[in-house]
Amino acid sequence: MDPLSTRQPVLLAINSHDPSGGAGLTADIETAASVGCHCVSAITALNVRDTQNLKDRQSTDSNLLIEQTRSALEDSEVTAIKLGDIASVAQAEAIHTILVDYPEIPVVLDPVLRPAEDGDVDAAVRLLLLPRATIGILSLEHVQQLANCGDTLNARVQELLEFGCEHLLVTNACHEHNKMVNRLFSDRGVSKEYTWELLPQVFHGAGSTLSAAVAAYLAHGFDLFEALQQGQQFTWQALARARRLGMGCLIPDRMYWCRRN
Repeated sequence: MDPLSTRQPVLLAINSHDPSGGAGLTADIETAASVGCHCVSAITALNVRDTQNLKDRQSTDSNLLIEQTRSALEDSEVTAIKLGDIASVAQAEAIHTILVDYPEIPVVLDPVLRPAEDGDVDAAVRLLLLPRATIGILSLEHVQQLANCGDTLNARVQELLEFGCEHLLVTNACHEHNKMVNRLFSDRGVSKEYTWELLPQVFHGAGSTLSAAVAAYLAHGFDLFEALQQGQQFTWQALARARRLGMGCLIPDRMYWCRRN
């Protein structure tokens, strides 16, 4: 046995680069490290943005994305995959092909839905990536953007579940007396509600932190429900200790637990 080997879980993050450090791969890597995982990565796009606005971006060629992803999967024993910013339809097709080859690895889908030059990314996420996801983590806005019909949240979510994803966590599904409620849906409706104290600040990277944390706990071997509970708890603590490191939104402190204060 190699004396330098380790049983540290390996998480693969497929996401864009955010130079502000708030979201994207930086959030994935920080979160994975904080939860005790090693993060390998594949870059889908290079963004020009700060803590306030996205200014420009350049997507990665799908062939290069395939090479990045397969090199990580073939070199390390990846035990969970987190999907974030999918920058083109060609990228969605490439990632789908790879996920088909690794059906045993749990997948957390937290899509960033922006227009692409090569077609309808929303449709590609619905048709190609949702069916391969262990769980999708979506905001209310993303549910509305991905669903084609339905007058209520429940109807829209059920439409998305019909594409093959077994579970969808809808964040900030409603507010109740200074509380924020996240709802977990399955084909039977609402499976569970998670209620958290509503924090008044505006954050950059909250969703990235949550999806990476859930993926990291899955990488450790937690079952889905425990990973969701622990991932949300980690995220709330990181948001409660968020810092103003730029001139815009607060950035979650994903290493909060190791600060003296």
